[in-house]
Amino acid sequence: MAKEIRKFKLSDLTITVPDNGQWEGMEAYPYAPIKESLLAEGYKPAEYNYICADTNGNVMYGSRRVWLMKNDMSMDQSTEVDCEIMTKSELYAELNKRLNDDMKDLLTTRDENGDLVPPKQSTTNIEGGVSNLMKYHKKNANIAGYPYDYKVDGQVVDAGKS
Repeated sequence: MAKEIRKFKLSDLTITVPDNGQWEGMEAYPYAPIKESLLAEGYKPAEYNYICADTNGNVMYGSRRVWLMKNDMSMDQSTEVDCEIMTKSELYAELNKRLNDDMKDLLTTRDENGDLVPPKQSTTNIEGGVSNLMKYHKKNANIAGYPYDYKVDGQVVDAGKS
């Protein structure tokens, strides 16, 4: 499907971000870099990402930029911004593709006969190596959610009991 771009007035865009810009109980979102970029360069969707909305103007991706423009920056609500039109299914498929592109070699697939093909790689590159994880578990035996021992590279790691 070809990418559809539609202009929406800021006042016609609906977001789920609370009025104060922060969800209760969550770490404060760092708006400063986005705001600086918007002030210095303006909204440049082709260079960064488009705000993604459905045909009714319900924003599914880019709500924080819209919140900044509508609330914090007090822009004129009749200002029109370009939005990429997608359904939720299309957005989720796009995000899934982006997130999993670097996982291709780590996933088991099926060949043309339907037989399982093992992954090309068997592990991710763990920062600091598995030995650091093992050392951590040995020092912190009672890690919640790990009430069992497990093997890593042929060695048994005691994860303790929660």
